[in-house]
Amino acid sequence: MFVQFINQTIFNHLKTIKMKKGKLIVAGLFGLISGAAFGQTFTADINDGRNNARFESDAPLENIVGTTNKVSATLMINPKDITKNPKGKVIVKVASLKTGIDLRDEHMRSANYLNTGNYPEAIFMLTGLKASKKSLENTKAVNATASGKLTLHGVTKEVTVPVTLAYFKGDKKTGSKQPGNLLRVKASFNIKLSDYGINVPQMLFYKLDEKVSITIDVVASDAGGAAMAGCNPCGPSKAECNPCGPKKNAMKNTCNPCNPNK
Repeated sequence: MFVQFINQTIFNHLKTIKMKKGKLIVAGLFGLISGAAFGQTFTADINDGRNNARFESDAPLENIVGTTNKVSATLMINPKDITKNPKGKVIVKVASLKTGIDLRDEHMRSANYLNTGNYPEAIFMLTGLKASKKSLENTKAVNATASGKLTLHGVTKEVTVPVTLAYFKGDKKTGSKQPGNLLRVKASFNIKLSDYGINVPQMLFYKLDEKVSITIDVVASDAGGAAMAGCNPCGPSKAECNPCGPKKNAMKNTCNPCNPNK
């Protein structure tokens, strides 16, 4: 799709610019293609099982922590300048969050609180990055501030999020985890439940804090669909073909080479 966009743009340029300006055309198109080529698209598949999202909320008697590994991401980042028109989308399956107590999870997902029947996902759309160090060097982390839109419980808000990015050039060591060049993104931020129209849940005889801390940790690859191929013979689009299969709790099954504990 991205290549089609470039081709269409080139065609439009050729139609509107006179051929007597041939040198300018060549120079302009070279700049367009070069600018596009320097960007990389990194993806993390929701069936990977190694990416995770976590929330934590204080209560008078305990901290409530919920986690899920149902996280996907598509990030268009230029490692030479991460502030240069970055785009991306991170999706968390809110309906899959677990706190360790089934009854509490059931209440949390109900229509009174997260209402995951109507709003099963939280979505962050990346629109910008600010960083004191713009380039990503191999294996070295860079702190940045991401700006974008967070949609939760059917409400969308502009947010800024502290993030840490680390780039890993593909080699034998990284290839044992995932093929391709890798981008690890870690984000930690707070939200107010009331900002997203969510009632503060009352667990037993006490209420949770309205402020919730959220952490997301994703490792994405620029190998596209091949990113899962090393451990799943059918690739991420057909995860059910995995010999250990999701119905057999694949990510905990020791016969699955994707098992993170293996």
